[in-house]
Amino acid sequence: MKKILIGISAIVVVVVLAVVFFLGNIDKIVKGALEGVGSELLGEPVKVASVKIELKSGSGQITGLTIANPTGYSAPNAFQMDMIRLGLNLGSLGKQPIVVDELKVVNPVVQLEMKEDGSSNLKTLQDNIDKNRVKADKKAVKQTSSDATQKGDPVRISIGKLSMTGVTVHVNAPGQEPQTVVIPDIVEDNVGNESGLTPGEIGKLIVGRIISSSLENTIKKSLLKKAGEATKGFFDGLK
Repeated sequence: MKKILIGISAIVVVVVLAVVFFLGNIDKIVKGALEGVGSELLGEPVKVASVKIELKSGSGQITGLTIANPTGYSAPNAFQMDMIRLGLNLGSLGKQPIVVDELKVVNPVVQLEMKEDGSSNLKTLQDNIDKNRVKADKKAVKQTSSDATQKGDPVRISIGKLSMTGVTVHVNAPGQEPQTVVIPDIVEDNVGNESGLTPGEIGKLIVGRIISSSLENTIKKSLLKKAGEATKGFFDGLK
């Protein structure tokens, strides 16, 4: 009996240590997943300054997320998202879909650079998303150890409320003075519904909404007529 108790105690200690290790490193795990899957999806380096997840309250905060500019454009980053807040449904962890009650992107800054032919860095990123989405979803599976994805099923996420507020776009276009455009807040409810969306689809939705709104509002300001011609039909594709 004494040996059995010692054995059980050893198992309990190992389990507790494993839990403590996981909880102590969850921020690092999420940061790595964001950078790995994000870079795969966008085809450009994605960096995150810090991640802070509070499992007890189900709240989280991501700071300093940047998306590098494609080759051939001057600004170092196309996107800078200093603050992303989220509220997790703890009961959904380890299940499909994972439920995020609220995801809020606060005051993102976008650098829109356009060329003479009407092409832009944002359009390049959008094309990368379309091309890399499946690969990004596969990478997300590899970086997930939940029972729901052990069979290789893609992680799926459902968002109760998605909001992107205070989006500022700095525009540089040939023959034009640099301009700043503030686009209307983007708010969507029940993103993914009950079945959820894959990480690639979520990334396409979030970045795609910002890109399409940035281009649309830039064109409305008549900053570059060629942009309207070059992106004709682009918005239909985003739908």
